[in-house]
Amino acid sequence: MNINIADLIKGHKIVQEIEFVLNSDVISDKNVAIVTPIKVKGTVSLLEDELHVAFNCSFRAKLNCSRCTALFERDFSIDFDEVLELSDIQKDGNENLDLTELIRDNIILNLPTKPLCKETCKGLCAVCGKDKNYNDCNCESEQFDPRLSVLNNLLNEDE
Repeated sequence: MNINIADLIKGHKIVQEIEFVLNSDVISDKNVAIVTPIKVKGTVSLLEDELHVAFNCSFRAKLNCSRCTALFERDFSIDFDEVLELSDIQKDGNENLDLTELIRDNIILNLPTKPLCKETCKGLCAVCGKDKNYNDCNCESEQFDPRLSVLNNLLNEDE
């Protein structure tokens, strides 16, 4: 999404209010599935040779639970502040600022690295693979690696 910052550069404005909706296809890829349009609201201000960008992005994303692998959707509201060098933008002689990549990067950075469908998710059984949220299994919960049996013998000798 391009915004015109000519009034900021020429000194006609100190702060520029921005509000727009960004299509989720611009952000979504094979790792990130945004299911609603992204509502963006914020300000761009010029202080000396720096553009200060402060935004809030709200959207709904589809994620995989890191414990049980179930698909679930969650609403997000992400605030971010960035400082951009005005000289980098003006090199092209362009008075437009493209915020798409900046918004995409901040959304990806703020999504959880290990999303959970719910805080109490029990995950999958390491032995049989059943989802423990729906069915309890009778598998032995403590797995013992036979290669480490020597260490177990050492612990028993100390007693």
